[in-house]
Amino acid sequence: MQAGVAYCDAKVPFAAGFKLAQDAATQGNITEVAVLLLFCNAATDYQRLLDGARQYCGGNTIIIGGSAVGAITNQHIVSTGQPAVAMAISATDVQFQAAVAEQLSRDPYVAGKALAQALPSSISAKLLLLFYDSVRYAGNGLQPAVLNPSPPLLLGLRKHLAPLPATIAGAGLLADQVFGSTQQFYQQQAITDSAVALQLSGNLKPYIVAMHGCEPFTARHFTISRSFGQFIYELDQQPVCRLLDEIIGNRQWRNQKPVSDFALGVRYPQQSNSRYSTPYVTRLINGILPNDEGIILFEPDLVEGSKVQLMQRSSASIVTATQRQLDAVLTQMQIEQSTAVAALYFDCAGRLHSGTPEAKLVQQRLTAANIPLLGIYCGVEIAPIGLHSRSLDWSAVLILLCR
Repeated sequence: MQAGVAYCDAKVPFAAGFKLAQDAATQGNITEVAVLLLFCNAATDYQRLLDGARQYCGGNTIIIGGSAVGAITNQHIVSTGQPAVAMAISATDVQFQAAVAEQLSRDPYVAGKALAQALPSSISAKLLLLFYDSVRYAGNGLQPAVLNPSPPLLLGLRKHLAPLPATIAGAGLLADQVFGSTQQFYQQQAITDSAVALQLSGNLKPYIVAMHGCEPFTARHFTISRSFGQFIYELDQQPVCRLLDEIIGNRQWRNQKPVSDFALGVRYPQQSNSRYSTPYVTRLINGILPNDEGIILFEPDLVEGSKVQLMQRSSASIVTATQRQLDAVLTQMQIEQSTAVAALYFDCAGRLHSGTPEAKLVQQRLTAANIPLLGIYCGVEIAPIGLHSRSLDWSAVLILLCR
């Protein structure tokens, strides 16, 4: 397996798409591209960028990707202008199959089921990359954006994959930081309201690291006693806003939209094969309901009866956790004599507000190890936590493709 990465400013989209594909293939010493991962932001003409990449690659290359708030490579971390990035992949001992499910917003579970049924059965499947449109309806000055929930999509996909589900990892795509409309690349077309999967089978060993740097603010566990979808009204049968005021010691968190210092978290049993990954799934608090009736979470999967903790985050803790987890996974790869061919990095766009220290650290470590890196800033990150793959908030997911 070989891989190469390229970056450019996509002001002239067709030419940029052609150059991205060409430069990525050249960097990876690839003569025939099997898969091209391609990303750009909302300011770019998606279809023209794709057309340019297709012109270089020809008709046999699988091309997927889509919206990204920003791009990360071994040399770049860019979230302004028109950043576009591509990874070219070629392999004789790895097989690739792509599938798409449209009308995601109608029923995410059905979309996940359709994706699973469209993929060929493979007992050697090692990784399933999943991308989906995070935004169902774009926001405006009067109304917030409506998002596509990822838990039912993941459930539909997991339940219908056969015979054994591959590890699922990926991202919910975001085009900008105001939750504008998103698009995805699938083969010859730029499409919307969809989910796309790429199954990788054969001689491949993925190492997947979920990282966020949040720490429990208190050891106390709370039970969600009243909720509806993504709205949480009570914890331990107490009004949630008043309870958080008491625990935090002030009301300043209420003024943050979304809340940048605190989140709710659920700890799952840590698996022995992912000691370098966090056992927590955090849920971003988007804001407060009118009349302080409750809080609004980013995802609707925390239901009544769920046990949660109040999590605190800071730039320092994120960097510390990133350093620790990078050390752990690179050491594990060395012990198992695995060689990384490429790295994919999906970082929450919300963390851009605190700068890019964790992305710079990932960039520096992977560049020093001579591992080609393609990263994007996205809306949701997906990785295995506990027994299943789950969607994450305010987190990052690093996938090291090894042989």
